[in-house]
Amino acid sequence: MKILLPSIYYPFIGGISIHVENLIKNLNKLDEFEFHILNYSFEDTIENSFENVTVHKIPYFSKLRGPSYILNGYKIGKKIIQDEKIDLIHSHHAAPQGFLGAVLGKKCGIPTVLTLHGSDVLNLSKSTFGKYFFNYAVNNSEKIICVSKFLKNNLKSNFDIESNVIYNGFDEELFNSSNKDCDYGLFVGSLVEQKGIFYFSESIKNINFNFKIIGNGPLYNKILDFIKLNDIENVELLGQKSQSEVSEYLKNCSFLVLPSISEGLGMTIIEAMACKKAVIGTDVGGIPELIKDGINGYIVSPKDTKVLKDKINLLVNDKNLRKSLGKEGLNYSKNFSWEISSKKTYEIYNSLLTE
Repeated sequence: MKILLPSIYYPFIGGISIHVENLIKNLNKLDEFEFHILNYSFEDTIENSFENVTVHKIPYFSKLRGPSYILNGYKIGKKIIQDEKIDLIHSHHAAPQGFLGAVLGKKCGIPTVLTLHGSDVLNLSKSTFGKYFFNYAVNNSEKIICVSKFLKNNLKSNFDIESNVIYNGFDEELFNSSNKDCDYGLFVGSLVEQKGIFYFSESIKNINFNFKIIGNGPLYNKILDFIKLNDIENVELLGQKSQSEVSEYLKNCSFLVLPSISEGLGMTIIEAMACKKAVIGTDVGGIPELIKDGINGYIVSPKDTKVLKDKINLLVNDKNLRKSLGKEGLNYSKNFSWEISSKKTYEIYNSLLTE
């Protein structure tokens, strides 16, 4: 089975790259595949983890990244489809990748699948420029996958489009049970507005406990300035880390905090639970599908720094509470695996190719 994947991929590190990597790894256990990824062009030399994956660099202009990716991706993608006899297109994120996949599918007469990851449904669909690309992608893809029930319901109520829910999994070789607790709270995520990083920084500035922030993004320097301005000595800004490094920090932390303002699912929460850690998240997106308040973690309202601080203090002051919540989280994490996700995705592929 030959699959064309318009998607962000390594060396660009993020949730979608991790998702695609784990999906490929587990689909390879089910059948013989050949994958062709249409990725943004990059200067680095990267070592591909898979023999059956070819990463095609799509040139783009930084100020017109989406449109230039679509134009160049169309020329390159069309040639790949013809030369390699591609069976199916599976795009990740509605635009520009999903738009490109839908256009190529219509032009070349092959079935298309689109996975929506969160920000495309929650933000792109509302933007003046982006909503055109979003609408085209979701209305011209034969099967749509959402990574949470929240996204599925949003897509149905706002756009009257049906979809399938396939949750993200976690890498079980990296993220597994740990009884270590090195007395620090952890944030893992992109340093962008939607992750609520400023609300996290505000809530911990007077708590006598150590905290670590893993991630990079446009708000990095602003967070650094906030830490210096408020003389917060108990916070360490670690920058971007690999998945193996993230797993070690999760295994050693006391608890994870994800104070998002909007979120498709919250894969970091699943990974923390798999490491037997207590979690605190906000009542947005798919996060309430993961955290059962008071059982495997705590749910707070977004932007509410007072309640967030109270919940963090609860975990800081009670190691036994951290352990009990973490134990329940470990049990709950067993509902999420890339093996399950890949099997459901494979069923969608087969249904389209059979039709």
